[in-house]
Amino acid sequence: MSNIRVLPENISNRIAAGEVIERPASVVKELVENAIDAGATSITVEIEHAGGKLISVTDNGSGMDQDDALMCLEPHATSKIREEHDIDLIHTLGFRGEAIPSIASISRFYLKTRTHDSREGSEIIVHGGRIVQAAPAGCAPGTQISVRDLFFNTPARKKFLRTESTEEKHIQEMLYMLALPYPEVAFELIVNGRRVFSSPAHDTLLPRIKTFFGKSYLESMLPVAYSEKGISVSGFAARHGLTRNSRREQRTFVNGRPVESAPMFRGIRDGYGSLIEKGRFAPVLLFLRVDLEMVDVNVHPAKREVRFNHENNISGAIAEAVRTALRQAPAPSVTLDSRISLKTLLQSTEINYASPKSEQPALEMDEIPDPEITEIIASAQKPATGNFSAAKPDSSTWTAPTERSASQPVSPIPTVKITDNGVPMLPGSGPISILGFLDETYILATGAAGLIVIDQHAAHERVMFEKLLKGAENNIPSQKLLLPITLEVSRAEASFLIKKADVFLRLGFEIEPLSSNTIMLSAIPHSLAQENSGGLIRDILSDMVENESLNAKTDLETIARASCIAAVKAHDSLSLEEAKSLLRQLAECDMPFSCPHGRPTLISITVRELEKRFGRK
Repeated sequence: MSNIRVLPENISNRIAAGEVIERPASVVKELVENAIDAGATSITVEIEHAGGKLISVTDNGSGMDQDDALMCLEPHATSKIREEHDIDLIHTLGFRGEAIPSIASISRFYLKTRTHDSREGSEIIVHGGRIVQAAPAGCAPGTQISVRDLFFNTPARKKFLRTESTEEKHIQEMLYMLALPYPEVAFELIVNGRRVFSSPAHDTLLPRIKTFFGKSYLESMLPVAYSEKGISVSGFAARHGLTRNSRREQRTFVNGRPVESAPMFRGIRDGYGSLIEKGRFAPVLLFLRVDLEMVDVNVHPAKREVRFNHENNISGAIAEAVRTALRQAPAPSVTLDSRISLKTLLQSTEINYASPKSEQPALEMDEIPDPEITEIIASAQKPATGNFSAAKPDSSTWTAPTERSASQPVSPIPTVKITDNGVPMLPGSGPISILGFLDETYILATGAAGLIVIDQHAAHERVMFEKLLKGAENNIPSQKLLLPITLEVSRAEASFLIKKADVFLRLGFEIEPLSSNTIMLSAIPHSLAQENSGGLIRDILSDMVENESLNAKTDLETIARASCIAAVKAHDSLSLEEAKSLLRQLAECDMPFSCPHGRPTLISITVRELEKRFGRK
């Protein structure tokens, strides 16, 4: 007896659904893509309980007669591919014929549709893949599909869904990605009976960008328009200085299809080059147009990825498009609030006109002091600028140093005598002496443990993390911003902030909602720098909204950990005093040997190990 047999259709459809329908946002994607392919000029999406209870998509597209309405429920039934050659020339968003039967197999599925030249429409009702009704019905031209009780018959899939705010965020982002390439189509999103946005059809993308991401986002973007070798790149790229801590806002499209593409991301990175530090990402909206033969869209079940015939050409064109936009950007301008005096403004930003300290020339070997002398030699060729706040030795605030003019004179930095009160000490190693810096990332020191290498970023993260938590425990007052900052965020992010407002307040962040997607930041923790406070909040939200924690203690630690993104970075130049201050503060930490994310803050190489390496023992 054979052990191999063909699966029943209801089981095979559920397996297909597992590949295509990952979460409610996947249903929105498939249904809206079908509506666009049907020539709709108006699409309304309505959801309840983050799509778990209801997902409804209504369009005014071509509609279907009853025969097609029944046929679309069959696996691999499609109107978009006729023969084998069509697979290489895909110009529609959907084409496999998997979406409708897959969705219908894991939900209570309702379809109403009518062609524009017909007086009567059709209604099809399917429960868990089984057709329970097919009859004529009155309805407007176009198609309405309602998906209720998603995953009702696959509870294992349902339990892996995230919180409602997270699932709503994914739905909203998916709708953004589908609506951006088609400004000529009107889109509307209704959540739990409340309109989240309504974006009318328009002949340009600008109103839609403003609706989705806000006026400030639009004003911070540069237009992109470039073409070469049959490759056209258009859209918008962020001005220099606007970055995020993830690639989430790098939205890329190929022939109207939202995709994730390594060659495109590589082109964006190359276009910005050294303007973007490692680990940061510039927001972009880039629309790539190429011949259909140059791209394969049939490489991923959910059509998220594509493959190009000439990846280097794609990366090169995008890089040049971004570079051209940056080169042509107008000089930035700043508008100051007339209510604030210039004196107050200068004082608040701590602007001064003193020349920065000069660099120290590299020491020759015979100039190195006797190692027995208890002195610290400043690192060679490092500007002594920036501040962990010399006036406040315990502050962890750090400001970026300014560059030295090439015309400034070079003078040596004097050695600094270590006093009994000023010697940084770490548990296990005793007093340590700073020797210098390596790659503007590591502080080199010596102590009883031998050679000690401190990661300045990890060390500052630990210091900030513990200061934030201790500030929350001891009710240390926050610092008010000179001017409150208004930020436009997604509805899910605003909802998250409202839900966790008490936790943010305990840490020192004073945030209040102004609308469904606008917040005002008026104060931040005392231990954080005020520079780019709005960017800090955006980075915290980017890290946290998709990973909501479960209890108050975890919330506090998670937000504090995310706040550490403001710590001094690798390749930030520190002065000797800044490094000493950092090590003193690290020595005072409860857990000085690892950063909040678990990476080591320092490593030591014992004298014994060095002797072994040099063959002395």
